[in-house]
Amino acid sequence: MKEIKNNKPTHLINEKIRSEDGSEFSLCIAREADMDNIKRVYYEVYGGNYTLPEVTNSDKMKWAIHDPNFIWLLMRKEERIVGSVLFVVDPKERLGKSLAGAVLPEFRGHNLMKKAIKRGLDYVFYEKNLVDAVYGVVRTFVPMSFHKNLKDLGFIDVGIFPNVRKISKYETHGLKVAYRDGAVENRKKEPHLIEPAKSIYDVVRLLLNLEEAECVPYEYVTHKTFKKYEFYIEKSPEIEWEYYRERDSGKLLMSFYPFHYPEIKLYTKDKKTRIYLHYEERDGHGDVMGIATNEPENLTDILENVAQYAESIGVKYLELLINAFDPEIQKRTYEADFIPCAYFPAMKSSAEGGRIDFIVSCRNFVPLDFKEMKLTDDTRAYVRAYFKLWTEKLWKDLEHA
Repeated sequence: MKEIKNNKPTHLINEKIRSEDGSEFSLCIAREADMDNIKRVYYEVYGGNYTLPEVTNSDKMKWAIHDPNFIWLLMRKEERIVGSVLFVVDPKERLGKSLAGAVLPEFRGHNLMKKAIKRGLDYVFYEKNLVDAVYGVVRTFVPMSFHKNLKDLGFIDVGIFPNVRKISKYETHGLKVAYRDGAVENRKKEPHLIEPAKSIYDVVRLLLNLEEAECVPYEYVTHKTFKKYEFYIEKSPEIEWEYYRERDSGKLLMSFYPFHYPEIKLYTKDKKTRIYLHYEERDGHGDVMGIATNEPENLTDILENVAQYAESIGVKYLELLINAFDPEIQKRTYEADFIPCAYFPAMKSSAEGGRIDFIVSCRNFVPLDFKEMKLTDDTRAYVRAYFKLWTEKLWKDLEHA
């Protein structure tokens, strides 16, 4: 990580908020002196199972507190920290993320998180005009009241992540997005989608009243055998900067992946194929952040080999992002068992102006488990669409076995 050059946040949120029963709390920006008490909040809420590095790693927590692209909001009752939520922004892409929301059990029921998130959204959308969209990943085990609160704040369900994280067991999470006024209208229209991706898009389309997509004809190809790639693995701090250089020079396929950084590089002996991965060892979550290769026609084979290697080192869930106007990549990833699970309208800024939609596809290495989830009707539509895609893909492979 870069050297920290300042010792205080640049954001100046420090104000009083009242709960419905009249209790007074304060909402303020986190300071370095709060670090130990912040960790106690997450430990009390999640035990020792929380995996976000900004919370579990002291160096990364300190970095986030001082980084001007992070807005770390704390809820206090007098001097006691009772809740926490982060916002992080990418000014270049005008994209934000809300994450790591936690409120101590004894202070729930006051709508503190709803008030904190609303303040954060107002700040990044309108007060500072930093972003056009803010997304959040929400556990499907949270109370239905929290889903309602987020809907009241303007968050739209745009997909699910099946078995994405392990807290006490593997859980399916939902993807929700809130938009600044005009952001959805200012997107590139009529995405070019193969049928599996279109089935997810059609759920989003109804929620946001979007146009029909252009359905690209596609005949599924079952790969009975895959070309074998022998990968070497590298883990070093230099991988992150090497990734940025390759990404910025346009050498990578599927190079857009906000708010993540790679810790692992897989590469062939001749180094003509290189894959950058983000991997959270504590819960088995992995992301394909970019692929450089002189054999793009073999992308399905490369991804199959990457998936096999990832599973061998403990990855349980592997995800990638696909441009909604690139049906060729959609085909090759689908044939490598990456199933569309979410559709993010207006996710990325475009050099030509406006914003571009992206598809989220994933591959699971543990059995799907949809029990005990608390689903809104909107989220349930994505679970059904994903499960239908997953079973159809399984039957296609069996028919060609």
